[in-house]
Amino acid sequence: MKKLLFIFLLSTLSLSSQERKALYGTTLDAVKSINNAHIINLNTGQGTLSNNNGEFRIFAQPKDSIKISFLGYETKIWVITLDHFGIQKNKITLIKTPIELDEVKLRKNNFLGYIETDVNDVKIKEEVSAESLNLPYAGSRILTVAERRLHTATTSSGGIPIDPLLNWISGRTKKLKRLKVIEDKEKRILRLFNNYKLYINQELKILNEDTYLFVSYCEEDKDFNPLFLKIKFQWRIFYKINLKNLKN
Repeated sequence: MKKLLFIFLLSTLSLSSQERKALYGTTLDAVKSINNAHIINLNTGQGTLSNNNGEFRIFAQPKDSIKISFLGYETKIWVITLDHFGIQKNKITLIKTPIELDEVKLRKNNFLGYIETDVNDVKIKEEVSAESLNLPYAGSRILTVAERRLHTATTSSGGIPIDPLLNWISGRTKKLKRLKVIEDKEKRILRLFNNYKLYINQELKILNEDTYLFVSYCEEDKDFNPLFLKIKFQWRIFYKINLKNLKN
Protein backbone atom coordinates (compact mmCIF):
# COMPACT_ATOMS: atom_id res chain seq x y z
CA MET A 1 0.00 0.00 0.00
CA LYS A 2 2.79 2.40 0.93
CA LYS A 3 4.63 1.61 -2.33
CA LEU A 4 1.51 2.47 -4.35
CA LEU A 5 1.19 5.76 -2.50
CA PHE A 6 4.86 6.55 -3.13
CA ILE A 7 4.42 5.89 -6.87
CA PHE A 8 1.35 8.12 -6.81
CA LEU A 9 3.34 10.91 -5.21
CA LEU A 10 6.10 10.65 -7.81
CA SER A 11 3.57 10.78 -10.62
CA THR A 12 2.05 13.97 -9.23
CA LEU A 13 5.25 15.91 -8.58
CA SER A 14 4.81 17.89 -11.76
CA LEU A 15 1.35 18.94 -10.61
CA SER A 16 2.40 19.62 -7.04
CA SER A 17 5.12 22.01 -8.24
CA GLN A 18 2.28 24.35 -9.20
CA GLU A 19 0.67 24.04 -5.77
CA ARG A 20 1.47 26.26 -2.83
CA LYS A 21 4.48 25.13 -0.85
CA ALA A 22 5.48 25.50 2.78
CA LEU A 23 7.08 28.87 3.45
CA TYR A 24 9.08 29.41 6.62
CA GLY A 25 9.84 32.68 8.38
CA THR A 26 10.55 34.42 11.67
CA THR A 27 8.86 37.51 13.09
CA LEU A 28 10.95 39.88 15.20
CA ASP A 29 11.48 43.50 16.13
CA ALA A 30 14.69 45.42 16.77
CA VAL A 31 15.29 43.60 20.05
CA LYS A 32 13.65 40.16 20.15
CA SER A 33 11.46 37.67 18.34
CA ILE A 34 7.67 38.18 18.38
CA ASN A 35 5.53 35.21 19.37
CA ASN A 36 1.83 34.86 18.54
CA ALA A 37 2.06 37.29 15.63
CA HIS A 38 -0.82 36.86 13.15
CA ILE A 39 0.25 35.67 9.69
CA ILE A 40 -2.38 35.46 6.92
CA ASN A 41 -2.07 34.58 3.25
CA LEU A 42 -4.37 37.19 1.69
CA ASN A 43 -4.69 35.10 -1.47
CA THR A 44 -5.97 31.94 0.25
CA GLY A 45 -7.28 33.23 3.58
CA GLN A 46 -5.13 30.68 5.42
CA GLY A 47 -3.66 31.92 8.69
CA THR A 48 -1.29 30.87 11.44
CA LEU A 49 0.53 32.20 14.52
CA SER A 50 4.25 32.47 15.20
CA ASN A 51 5.58 30.22 17.98
CA ASN A 52 7.57 31.16 21.09
CA ASN A 53 10.68 31.72 18.95
CA GLY A 54 8.80 33.86 16.43
CA GLU A 55 8.92 31.05 13.84
CA PHE A 56 6.01 30.20 11.57
CA ARG A 57 5.08 28.12 8.53
CA ILE A 58 2.41 28.97 5.97
CA PHE A 59 1.63 27.68 2.49
CA ALA A 60 2.22 30.12 -0.36
CA GLN A 61 3.47 30.54 -3.90
CA PRO A 62 5.25 33.38 -5.71
CA LYS A 63 3.20 36.60 -5.95
CA ASP A 64 1.10 35.71 -2.89
CA SER A 65 0.72 38.52 -0.32
CA ILE A 66 1.31 37.61 3.33
CA LYS A 67 -0.07 39.93 6.02
CA ILE A 68 1.85 40.02 9.33
CA SER A 69 0.33 41.89 12.25
CA PHE A 70 0.68 42.16 16.01
CA LEU A 71 -0.78 44.55 18.58
CA GLY A 72 1.51 47.54 19.06
CA TYR A 73 3.33 47.08 15.72
CA GLU A 74 2.81 48.33 12.19
CA THR A 75 1.11 45.78 9.95
CA LYS A 76 3.36 44.53 7.16
CA ILE A 77 2.44 43.09 3.75
CA TRP A 78 5.05 40.64 2.47
CA VAL A 79 4.92 39.85 -1.26
CA ILE A 80 6.38 36.41 -1.90
CA THR A 81 8.97 35.73 -4.59
CA LEU A 82 10.64 32.50 -5.68
CA ASP A 83 13.77 33.42 -3.68
CA HIS A 84 11.82 33.23 -0.40
CA PHE A 85 11.57 29.44 -0.81
CA GLY A 86 15.35 29.01 -0.66
CA ILE A 87 17.50 27.82 2.24
CA GLN A 88 17.96 31.33 3.66
CA LYS A 89 15.92 32.38 6.68
CA ASN A 90 13.07 34.80 6.00
CA LYS A 91 13.19 37.37 8.80
CA ILE A 92 10.19 39.68 9.01
CA THR A 93 10.97 42.76 11.09
CA LEU A 94 7.99 44.64 12.53
CA ILE A 95 8.22 48.25 13.67
CA LYS A 96 6.70 49.33 16.97
CA THR A 97 4.04 52.04 16.83
CA PRO A 98 3.50 54.55 19.64
CA ILE A 99 0.22 54.07 21.47
CA GLU A 100 -1.60 57.35 21.92
CA LEU A 101 -3.62 57.61 25.11
CA ASP A 102 -6.91 59.43 25.25
CA GLU A 103 -6.94 62.85 26.83
CA VAL A 104 -7.76 62.73 30.53
CA LYS A 105 -10.32 65.28 31.64
CA LEU A 106 -10.88 65.99 35.31
CA ARG A 107 -14.45 66.76 36.20
CA LYS A 108 -16.70 66.94 39.18
CA ASN A 109 -18.53 63.85 40.32
CA ASN A 110 -21.19 62.84 42.75
CA PHE A 111 -19.08 60.37 44.70
CA LEU A 112 -19.86 60.15 48.41
CA GLY A 113 -16.54 58.70 49.51
CA TYR A 114 -17.85 55.18 50.13
CA ILE A 115 -16.58 52.39 47.87
CA GLU A 116 -19.74 50.31 48.34
CA THR A 117 -21.89 53.00 46.69
CA ASP A 118 -19.43 54.91 44.52
CA VAL A 119 -18.34 51.83 42.59
CA ASN A 120 -21.79 51.64 40.96
CA ASP A 121 -21.35 55.16 39.53
CA VAL A 122 -17.99 54.47 37.91
CA LYS A 123 -18.25 54.06 34.14
CA ILE A 124 -15.70 51.60 32.80
CA LYS A 125 -14.76 51.67 29.14
CA GLU A 126 -14.48 48.41 27.23
CA GLU A 127 -11.06 46.83 27.67
CA VAL A 128 -8.88 46.92 24.57
CA SER A 129 -8.08 43.36 23.55
CA ALA A 130 -7.54 41.21 20.49
CA GLU A 131 -11.27 40.45 20.46
CA SER A 132 -12.36 44.10 20.71
CA LEU A 133 -9.97 45.00 17.87
CA ASN A 134 -11.31 42.13 15.74
CA LEU A 135 -7.83 40.74 15.12
CA PRO A 136 -7.66 37.49 13.13
CA TYR A 137 -8.04 34.34 15.27
CA ALA A 138 -8.66 36.47 18.37
CA GLY A 139 -9.89 34.40 21.30
CA SER A 140 -8.76 31.10 19.79
CA ARG A 141 -6.89 28.72 22.06
CA ILE A 142 -3.12 28.73 21.62
CA LEU A 143 -1.95 25.26 20.64
CA THR A 144 0.67 23.46 22.68
CA VAL A 145 3.96 22.44 21.05
CA ALA A 146 2.78 18.86 20.42
CA GLU A 147 -0.61 20.04 19.10
CA ARG A 148 1.02 22.57 16.77
CA ARG A 149 3.44 20.00 15.33
CA LEU A 150 0.67 17.44 14.81
CA HIS A 151 -1.59 20.05 13.18
CA THR A 152 1.21 21.13 10.84
CA ALA A 153 2.02 17.54 9.88
CA THR A 154 -1.58 16.57 9.08
CA THR A 155 -2.93 19.66 7.30
CA SER A 156 -2.55 21.00 3.78
CA SER A 157 -3.29 24.31 2.09
CA GLY A 158 -5.45 22.59 -0.50
CA GLY A 159 -4.94 20.60 -3.66
CA ILE A 160 -2.94 17.37 -3.38
CA PRO A 161 -2.05 16.81 0.33
CA ILE A 162 1.62 16.00 -0.30
CA ASP A 163 2.98 16.80 3.17
CA PRO A 164 0.36 14.83 5.16
CA LEU A 165 0.90 11.78 2.93
CA LEU A 166 4.69 11.95 3.26
CA ASN A 167 4.41 12.32 7.03
CA TRP A 168 2.09 9.31 7.21
CA ILE A 169 4.39 7.16 5.06
CA SER A 170 7.50 8.12 7.04
CA GLY A 171 5.79 7.42 10.37
CA ARG A 172 6.16 11.03 11.56
CA THR A 173 2.42 11.46 12.08
CA LYS A 174 2.26 8.34 14.27
CA LYS A 175 5.22 9.58 16.31
CA LEU A 176 3.65 13.03 16.80
CA LYS A 177 0.39 11.43 17.97
CA ARG A 178 2.34 9.47 20.60
CA LEU A 179 4.00 12.69 21.78
CA LYS A 180 0.56 14.32 22.00
CA VAL A 181 -0.66 11.48 24.24
CA ILE A 182 2.41 11.87 26.48
CA GLU A 183 1.89 15.64 26.71
CA ASP A 184 -1.79 15.21 27.69
CA LYS A 185 -0.81 12.70 30.38
CA GLU A 186 1.83 15.05 31.83
CA LYS A 187 -0.71 17.89 31.96
CA ARG A 188 -3.18 15.70 33.91
CA ILE A 189 -0.49 14.67 36.38
CA LEU A 190 0.65 18.26 36.87
CA ARG A 191 -2.95 19.39 37.45
CA LEU A 192 -3.41 16.73 40.15
CA PHE A 193 -0.08 17.60 41.72
CA ASN A 194 -0.82 21.33 41.90
CA ASN A 195 -4.35 20.88 43.26
CA TYR A 196 -3.71 18.20 45.88
CA LYS A 197 -0.07 18.49 46.88
CA LEU A 198 -0.77 19.84 50.38
CA TYR A 199 -3.54 17.32 51.03
CA ILE A 200 -1.32 14.40 50.02
CA ASN A 201 1.53 15.66 52.20
CA GLN A 202 -0.54 16.46 55.29
CA GLU A 203 -3.33 13.89 55.24
CA LEU A 204 -1.70 10.90 53.56
CA LYS A 205 1.68 11.64 55.16
CA ILE A 206 3.55 11.16 51.88
CA LEU A 207 6.92 12.88 51.75
CA ASN A 208 7.17 15.99 49.62
CA GLU A 209 9.81 14.44 47.35
CA ASP A 210 7.54 11.40 46.72
CA THR A 211 4.35 13.36 45.98
CA TYR A 212 4.82 13.69 42.22
CA LEU A 213 5.64 9.96 41.98
CA PHE A 214 2.48 9.11 43.92
CA VAL A 215 0.32 11.32 41.70
CA SER A 216 1.85 9.73 38.58
CA TYR A 217 1.01 6.27 39.95
CA CYS A 218 -2.58 7.33 40.63
CA GLU A 219 -3.06 8.72 37.14
CA GLU A 220 -1.80 5.52 35.51
CA ASP A 221 -3.85 3.14 37.70
CA LYS A 222 -7.01 1.95 35.94
CA ASP A 223 -8.90 1.87 39.28
CA PHE A 224 -8.28 5.54 39.94
CA ASN A 225 -11.70 7.19 39.75
CA PRO A 226 -12.03 10.73 38.29
CA LEU A 227 -14.41 11.46 41.19
CA PHE A 228 -11.32 11.58 43.42
CA LEU A 229 -10.79 15.06 42.04
CA LYS A 230 -13.89 16.24 43.89
CA ILE A 231 -14.05 13.87 46.90
CA LYS A 232 -10.79 14.18 48.80
CA PHE A 233 -11.38 11.39 51.33
CA GLN A 234 -11.41 8.91 48.41
CA TRP A 235 -7.68 9.59 48.07
CA ARG A 236 -7.19 7.98 51.47
CA ILE A 237 -9.18 4.88 50.46
CA PHE A 238 -7.22 4.53 47.24
CA TYR A 239 -3.97 5.01 49.13
CA LYS A 240 -4.77 2.26 51.67
CA ILE A 241 -5.84 -0.21 48.98
CA ASN A 242 -2.66 0.34 46.93
CA LEU A 243 -0.24 0.75 49.85
CA LYS A 244 1.60 -2.50 49.13
CA ASN A 245 2.06 -1.67 45.47
CA LEU A 246 3.32 1.78 46.34
CA LYS A 247 5.92 0.38 48.69
CA ASN A 248 7.13 -2.03 46.02
